[in-house]
Amino acid sequence: MRRDQRRVLALLGAVCVASWGWSFRLAGEMGEAAGAHHHPDALWPLALMWGGMMVAMMVPPEVPRVLWLVRATRQQQRDPVRHSLVFLLGYLAPWMLASVGAALLQARLAASGLLTAEMATGSRTLGGAVLVAAGAMQLSPLKRACLERCRFRASLPSPPEETLLASGLRGGVHGAVSIGSCGLLMLVLFVTGVMSQLAMALLTTLLVLENIAPARWPVRFVAGVLLLGWGASLFLL
Repeated sequence: MRRDQRRVLALLGAVCVASWGWSFRLAGEMGEAAGAHHHPDALWPLALMWGGMMVAMMVPPEVPRVLWLVRATRQQQRDPVRHSLVFLLGYLAPWMLASVGAALLQARLAASGLLTAEMATGSRTLGGAVLVAAGAMQLSPLKRACLERCRFRASLPSPPEETLLASGLRGGVHGAVSIGSCGLLMLVLFVTGVMSQLAMALLTTLLVLENIAPARWPVRFVAGVLLLGWGASLFLL
């Protein structure tokens, strides 16, 4: 069991390193051609960039769940590595679709003159609206409900004995719920600059804490208040 967990952990680490490197490389290439990211030919490179970013930020919060799946499926005499990785692929599939949507949004904002060469919004009103929306979502009952389903707990019931396809579909449902939980947070990158390494690291840390911290910790509440305050400052100052 521990050997399987080490294999999966090593693979997840490699995926994270590769996706962070991939997204930074693409961002650097697109940054050299300032203003070109709104050209129609740049849509798929943008989608690939966003896809790499989503993998980089969304895999770390799921590491405890995937390792737990390895243990649970091993106890059921199933192939633990295959089932857990198929679950992870299913989980990432909705995020890849979200990456296409983010690329379309970025291209549209850039074509409208609302993004700078650093891929950040140049409008304080738009930036403030994004931050206030993300902050309000953090404090909303919808966020609480989605996070209740997404949060990892060691006491989770063992997964049912299922086919690989069913494991992937279950991962897809989990991914869709996670988009409902933190999709608006990803739009904060349009305020900081889409490829801000600091913003990506802070968002990843927040997502990890939301996923593994005890429910009594006010992680989402503190993040929501900070986002609302930041958004308000853009409107008022």
